[in-house]
Amino acid sequence: MVQDTGKDTNLKGTAEANESVVYCDVFMQAALKEATCALEEGEVPVGCVLVKADSSTAAQAQAGDDLALQKLIVARGRNATNRKGHALAHAEFVAVEELLRQATAGTSENIGGGGNCGAVSQDLADYVLYVVVEPCIMCAAMLLYNRVRKVYFGCTNPRFGGNGTVLSVHNSYKGCSGEDAAIVGYESCGGYRAEEAVVLLQQFYRRENTNAPLGKRKRKDLSVV
Repeated sequence: MVQDTGKDTNLKGTAEANESVVYCDVFMQAALKEATCALEEGEVPVGCVLVKADSSTAAQAQAGDDLALQKLIVARGRNATNRKGHALAHAEFVAVEELLRQATAGTSENIGGGGNCGAVSQDLADYVLYVVVEPCIMCAAMLLYNRVRKVYFGCTNPRFGGNGTVLSVHNSYKGCSGEDAAIVGYESCGGYRAEEAVVLLQQFYRRENTNAPLGKRKRKDLSVV
């Protein structure tokens, strides 16, 4: 079941802008491919893609061929915490870093931003994220501070979900002072191809945790997925 977790009454101006952002299944399929690659690499199978908001429409994506679709996806990411040995290498962080690398190098025509790539927040406001699992609290906060336009996710994250399951980090942030005092939240909708995301997670948790100490390796309980 598709669920909307972004019903924040403080979204104001973003509501009208997001009306033109339409879910496109081919982008979630691309995110699932990234998740499958992560699984093959021994990582938690989470993958994502970033697309420009004006590209996230069914008409544009479904009418295009594979090459056209590749051009609509401006950045991809998948979990790499084990491969990179870095706790922040979640799929969402990897994708945003790729986007910024392209922007800094000026290698992507799809990025835009008027050439001002110094602040992440100015770049992500025009982008939509497709990710197979609800962003964790850390990633949800990163997306909020960087003003992502909208998030579509697959299955919920019952332990660490930051888009409504555990915390609603995606809602507007009201700080005490300074620039962060009026950070506007982003819309988040889940349940897209959730069953496929769960299957990938179950495949991962059936495996032995090879990164754990030898005496503590064990198969995880599938009931937690």
